Amino acid sequence: MVETLWELNHVSLGRSSARRVDDVSLVVRPGVTAVMGPSGAGKTSLLNLLVEFERPDAGQFNDCFPQDGARPPLAWVPPDFGLWPHLTVREHLETVQPVRSGTYEVSSLLEGFELTQIADAHVGRLSQGERSRLAVARALCSDPLVLVMDEPLVHVDSASLDDYWRLIRDHCRSRTTSLVFSTHSPDVVLREASRVVCLDRGRVSYEGPVQTLYSEPPSPQLARLLGPANWFDESDVPHWLSGAHETMQRHCIRPERLRLTPASDEGLTVHESRTIGSLVETELEHELTQDRRTIVHQQGDAPLTAGTRVLLQLCVVLLMCLLWSGCQSSEAGPQLPVTGTRTLKMPADGSSVPAPRSLTVSDEGELYVLDNAGRVLVYDAQGELNRQWRMPEYDVGKPEGVCVLDDGTVAVADTHYHRIVVFTKTGDVLRMFGELGEEPGQFIYPVAITKDDSGHVYVAEYGGNDRIQKFKVDGTLVTTFGSFGIDEGQFQRPSGVVWLDGQVYVADAINNRVQVYSDEGDYRETIVDAARDGSVNVDYPYDIALGPDASLFLVEYGAGRVTRIDLQGKLLGRYGNVGRDEGQFYTPWGITVDQQGRVFVADTGNHRTVELSL
Repeated sequence: MVETLWELNHVSLGRSSARRVDDVSLVVRPGVTAVMGPSGAGKTSLLNLLVEFERPDAGQFNDCFPQDGARPPLAWVPPDFGLWPHLTVREHLETVQPVRSGTYEVSSLLEGFELTQIADAHVGRLSQGERSRLAVARALCSDPLVLVMDEPLVHVDSASLDDYWRLIRDHCRSRTTSLVFSTHSPDVVLREASRVVCLDRGRVSYEGPVQTLYSEPPSPQLARLLGPANWFDESDVPHWLSGAHETMQRHCIRPERLRLTPASDEGLTVHESRTIGSLVETELEHELTQDRRTIVHQQGDAPLTAGTRVLLQLCVVLLMCLLWSGCQSSEAGPQLPVTGTRTLKMPADGSSVPAPRSLTVSDEGELYVLDNAGRVLVYDAQGELNRQWRMPEYDVGKPEGVCVLDDGTVAVADTHYHRIVVFTKTGDVLRMFGELGEEPGQFIYPVAITKDDSGHVYVAEYGGNDRIQKFKVDGTLVTTFGSFGIDEGQFQRPSGVVWLDGQVYVADAINNRVQVYSDEGDYRETIVDAARDGSVNVDYPYDIALGPDASLFLVEYGAGRVTRIDLQGKLLGRYGNVGRDEGQFYTPWGITVDQQGRVFVADTGNHRTVELSL
């Protein structure tokens, strides 16, 4: 299983004066991803880049599709459907179906998309809705690993949409097919997608979980992409919301969380009210200020007529959550006592500013940073860039793990070249070990590396052969442990690893766990499991670091935060949330801690390295 389908770094498409895609840096992961935005935002242009129908005019574009010789890597439903005028409906499906599939798959898709009655018709006889359904059915019939659809089923009547989307959903789940689609429909995104990319004038305005965009959008414009929303700034709260805390921060409140009820002694008066399906849109006037605003809310027990005095209330559960969030960070629990922050400058690489991916601190206090330009950057204890060098090769992909060994040499997990490269501290290559393969001593994608106190190194890898391998410092294999899966002792992208007192602690990213092995390779326990009651909740823990007091630090790619736990998995503190401001992180990849307790975070999505003083 791959962790990334596409990676775009500062990608642009179109003339500099009229960019259709403008300086986009984005990672598209397996699963279901929706692309949203107003007309002309760049949705089609972005999808054209993903399927390589167009090529970028600037930036780096990499696809990392899973390899399966029995299945095509990609199928595309373009906005004009791309149908073949000389073939019938049935022949469209028969032409693309894999050899191993029989007529059952073709017949099933024809029936499911209500094309059986026109199976012998050519494209010229089809309506737009029929063409739309045929394009989707053809793509599914080809059984791709990844399916890209540009506003699919846009010409289909709304009464049938749910049934067709159910077919798409069931097919993708049963075949483990990743799906990327563009749409203007909030309902489809909320029902079908787990992540969403929002575009505005060619730029990414949001990328992350759908549920986060729905419940905690960063702006009113983004909130409206997922349907009706009420936006309250801090100054609005005491005037409009009864019972809400005056220091409540700005929030998007969806209609199902608001209720208007008649109340004779309140200062809000209904100016006009209209029903919109299951919701009500009411224009209110504040009696003291004469201000007006329109509220979208759930229906009450009785209709609201003009002149009715009303009370605007938050649902109780939401109100408690908002009050708590006004005093706490993104999740309840102890907060890390951060006394100061500093951003370390990432040096430009030509006209672009690369992003950090992995980092570590040497015993001398030097900070080593790997970036996505294939460079090793070395900062001194004051945060000044001291020296840098490039990997021997970096066109195929960039390294993702670094460790300073006891003799001062620097070991780098050269991820996409399936090897470990050992440098002198000034960047000369001393040796390499490893090659592509699944046998002991070989690698698919080595992603993290650490050492113990007896001269051994431990390398974590992913790519379907997820495991930990233990080597002598010269590259001689000692043992391997773990395998790909979801059971105890198995991993899905073990992307961080540290050693302490004979124990190996592994950040099992996709499984949202921290697992513990002996350094001989015996499974011990799972100290963090987001799916287990009573455990600390984590969201894609991408890296793990050891503090000077033997506590563990995790950086969470999905939650945009740093989490500190003890060796038993007890939560000690948290810092940060998803965003681009101070105190926030955006898809962070790496973390390390020096002997003074300073925490360094590879804030990858924000193209910066952040130092936290505790």
